[in-house]
Amino acid sequence: MKLKLFSVGMVLGIFFLAQTVSQAQTNMDEFLAKWEGSMQFTMDVVDKMPEDLLDYKPHESAMSFQEQIVHLSNAVVGMSQQFLGGPDAKSILEAKPSNKEELKAHVKLSYEYAMKVFKSVPEDQLGDKVEIYGNTGSKRQVMGFIDDHTIHHRGAAISYIRANGVEPPRYRMM
Repeated sequence: MKLKLFSVGMVLGIFFLAQTVSQAQTNMDEFLAKWEGSMQFTMDVVDKMPEDLLDYKPHESAMSFQEQIVHLSNAVVGMSQQFLGGPDAKSILEAKPSNKEELKAHVKLSYEYAMKVFKSVPEDQLGDKVEIYGNTGSKRQVMGFIDDHTIHHRGAAISYIRANGVEPPRYRMM
């Protein structure tokens, strides 16, 4: 009897957990809250890397720490502009941050630009299909791709911090 109750409890627990997970980030407000947290986490990562190690790269073929951060920031802007109809962002894309403070400012400006573009996409157009790098996806998927891309490059930047014996910032969800 105890085993049956335990089994039923586990099944119900898994069901409710699945329901919670499947409903996570279901609307634009939730995505934007996550995006705001992503911006702050990326700035925290930049803060942790010592200024004299911004040009560090683990291998000659790799991007430097600063190049990782500039790349993720510019991709946020470029993809938002190209695939979601954002306004001209030439000044952001041509910026060349040369120190940690400029790099953090570039991250902030890039994320804020994308946030404005995300907010400008009408809810009823999030399912509209666009061509993205030879594939077709919805505008909602483009936003997810932009988010995934930042996570990928921020993760690489975190590994650069660790490789230099520096404790990276604690993960933040929002």
